[in-house]
Amino acid sequence: ECPFCPRAVNIGERSIDHIGEDLWKMILTECRDHRLPSMLMAHEGESLMNPRFLSMVREARDAGIFDVWVHTNANMLNTQRSVDLINAGLTKINFSIDATSPETYDVLRPGGNYDRVVDNVKNFLRLKLEHGAHYLRTRVSFVEQEANQHERMAFFDYWKDIPGLNLITYQVCIDFSPYEHLDDE
Repeated sequence: ECPFCPRAVNIGERSIDHIGEDLWKMILTECRDHRLPSMLMAHEGESLMNPRFLSMVREARDAGIFDVWVHTNANMLNTQRSVDLINAGLTKINFSIDATSPETYDVLRPGGNYDRVVDNVKNFLRLKLEHGAHYLRTRVSFVEQEANQHERMAFFDYWKDIPGLNLITYQVCIDFSPYEHLDDE
């Protein structure tokens, strides 16, 4: 329910569900056949909500995909999921945070919990180092918009010295409101 998420555009025009197992197997077969080197396992949603997600990461690696990565808001990233993701062969993880205070986070990511997210990300980074997963690229992300611009530098200052973190990135928020209409039939 993040106000800047493109998933909210034209809600009701398409179904929102997890990928079906038959389609996933077909995709993996094509990836294997064409030797796909990299796969982003997330788009417009929270991958960790899919009950099969950890298996899917392993299946992607087993299909020969070398670089398997995900975006997550880290609300569901507990210790066990963190260890499972590291052991499944994840190579990149991007944590979408966008704030340095609970107040700003609540505006941008309703229903989430800023303190839990920060704790989950720090825990993941600690586990990454403990498991010697130095190949695993980790990133915290800040989508710049009116509600959080005042925290831009504080975001960098907060994350810059956290062990295990590889990147701090900023993106410009894209306004999807011009697309909030049903397609003509």
